[in-house]
Amino acid sequence: MFGLSGGWVLLLYFTATAIVYALTVVGAKKAYALLKCASFCVTPFGKNAYIDYGSHKVGNTFWAVTAGWQAALASLLFAAVWYATVVGAYLGSRYLHLAQYAVAPFGAKCYPNALLTGEETAVPRLREEHNFEL
Repeated sequence: MFGLSGGWVLLLYFTATAIVYALTVVGAKKAYALLKCASFCVTPFGKNAYIDYGSHKVGNTFWAVTAGWQAALASLLFAAVWYATVVGAYLGSRYLHLAQYAVAPFGAKCYPNALLTGEETAVPRLREEHNFEL
């Protein structure tokens, strides 16, 4: 559903940008982070992005100034379109999470909703697996 609602546009954007970064010597780690962002475009349901703005300051700043603002703006526009509909609030919230992830993808991680909210009984095991501290 998300791919049909405009997520494919952002998927293509992140994938193409990752290929360009991968062609450079210093961009391999950046390409990996962008491919994680592209995978979030494909399957955004059931997980949220956790952004650590303190890590990778130089990479995130360079990304935000050069290309990240474009991806975030596209995500915000898709979110506005979906929030304008009656049934699109959930898809709009997914695009808002994607916009946050698009601004600073380096050092960001995607976690299952249960891990962040503590809704399931498997939360302690998931927290240990992901080394996640709330």
